[in-house]
Amino acid sequence: MNSLDSSQVSNLAEKRKKISTKQRILDSATHLFSMKGYTETTIREIASLIGVTEASIYNHFPSKNSILEYILEEYSLLVSSNFFRQEKLSELKCNPTVDEILSCVELVYPDGKAEYYAKKLYVILQEQHRNPIVRSFVSECLILSTEHIFLNIINRLKELEVLRADTDPDFWVKIFSSLIYTSASRMLLGIGCCLPSFAEMDLMRDMCSIMLKTCGAGNIQGF
Repeated sequence: MNSLDSSQVSNLAEKRKKISTKQRILDSATHLFSMKGYTETTIREIASLIGVTEASIYNHFPSKNSILEYILEEYSLLVSSNFFRQEKLSELKCNPTVDEILSCVELVYPDGKAEYYAKKLYVILQEQHRNPIVRSFVSECLILSTEHIFLNIINRLKELEVLRADTDPDFWVKIFSSLIYTSASRMLLGIGCCLPSFAEMDLMRDMCSIMLKTCGAGNIQGF
């Protein structure tokens, strides 16, 4: 195997340094946004927290708004790739338990990143009423996409004849989506530091049980 020459080593070191600095900027900005709010946080404060110059910040992000947009993009990627469990939905049989149904929606954080993403969610919820970009993100990425996921789950349960054919999916979709949004809002108010597993949320489990009892076609374990 050929060894890297000095210029290649230098380029790799510089690339690692840039990646590291960019991540530190994001960590600093996320922390300050969650503590002080987006509007009140300055680029100078973000730079000071991690010991870099303001110019270094602008080397990675052209504006404070671009940092916020990157935070939204990161959280969107997490939700789109780690929330809906299509394989779990496909595995559902004609007599699923509540746990099996809720296993189709499980937000799994990367190792050691739960607090990091919880802070991002805190920033998003905090800014949704003040920033039109964040408000649009919450509507499209968090609320509407969540409703679409639950619509897929409920339609699958109807196909399996777990739920009756006349079950109104829109009603239950709104219920489940509202429970998730309420749980996130409780975190914003300081009632819990991170979103729990949906299977561990008593209200989610209770509502799923109520749906199965009131709309079930008889193919449900325990009913």
